[in-house]
Amino acid sequence: MERKLNRVSDLSSSDSPDSGEIKKIIFHSLLSYLSKKEGPLSKTEIKDLLLDSLNLIKGFRVEWAEIRKFGKGKLLVSYHHKMMVLEMEDTINTILKLWENYLDSKEKNPS
Repeated sequence: MERKLNRVSDLSSSDSPDSGEIKKIIFHSLLSYLSKKEGPLSKTEIKDLLLDSLNLIKGFRVEWAEIRKFGKGKLLVSYHHKMMVLEMEDTINTILKLWENYLDSKEKNPS
């Protein structure tokens, strides 16, 4: 059985989510949560925040993958009967490191 591969131009706009909207939702969710946060941030909090943010996107169904099957830090995203596996470990670690740097600078330069 042959499978037809679609080029990007062959896909209708409804087949792919608006990347700008995705960025806005994730960015706003992060800013909204972190603006109320005081003190250290845990990886679990970041994971929950990313999961909740992505689930706000119309048509997305998101869940964390089983570590035994997919490995650590993998997010499964279902969109219009298509599945995507996202590697989120680097993103989580980056957010955590940036937050720690922010807290350090806040302690050194209190307002």
